[in-house]
Amino acid sequence: MEVTRYTPEEILQILNDQYHCQAVFDPEVDEGDDLTFATTIQEWRDTCDLIDPKSLAKVEHRSFQLATPVQELEIILSTETTTLLGFCRYISDHAVKLTVSPVMSLGTPCMSAAIFKTLTANLKERGVDVQHIRPSSKLAPIFNKHGGILLTEVSKFAPGAFTKFEYEQNRISRTGGNFILLFLLSIIVVPFVWHFHWMLLLPLGIGILLWYIGSKFPPAKEVIGGYYTLRELVMAMQARM
Repeated sequence: MEVTRYTPEEILQILNDQYHCQAVFDPEVDEGDDLTFATTIQEWRDTCDLIDPKSLAKVEHRSFQLATPVQELEIILSTETTTLLGFCRYISDHAVKLTVSPVMSLGTPCMSAAIFKTLTANLKERGVDVQHIRPSSKLAPIFNKHGGILLTEVSKFAPGAFTKFEYEQNRISRTGGNFILLFLLSIIVVPFVWHFHWMLLLPLGIGILLWYIGSKFPPAKEVIGGYYTLRELVMAMQARM
């Protein structure tokens, strides 16, 4: 397989792919903005609720399989005034980007087959059980079990191919969440005007029960990249590559 280098723009796109996904599924992550080259490291860490600089350096160093000392990345990520431009340039200078070559399928070169084969091989290397994964496999169940790994591997191959995420709980789960919220408000407010009573635990019990029942049903909305099957994702990756 050929290797090449990422551009700084591709590294920034990978960071935005991760951010857009986090903003939908992680309540601690702020929504609404794109990361830019002018975004500082501190702003990036705050926006995406990231771990401390040294731990983050180890994660990024391992993710991009850098051959440089991890201490160099620690210095970049520990300097709060450094912008993402410096980080993206460092990764693009030192990370290797895999280039997939078509494989022969029924006597014809087929790029999508090569992408699928390489993607599943990388997922397997990261500990994902790919035995029953096929191009026709539904994407949502795979993402729900291995979302972080799948997003990372897809973005490294084809930055920008995996960006659209929407999620909305079903009505049962939302109702359960409201009951749990009611319980939390009750234990804060009620003691100021009345003594605590075991009946205050009732909303919590109802909320947990509804939350559990709701988890057995599909969400009201679940958009994973805008794709329904893994084949659709692979075709989008091919278009981006």
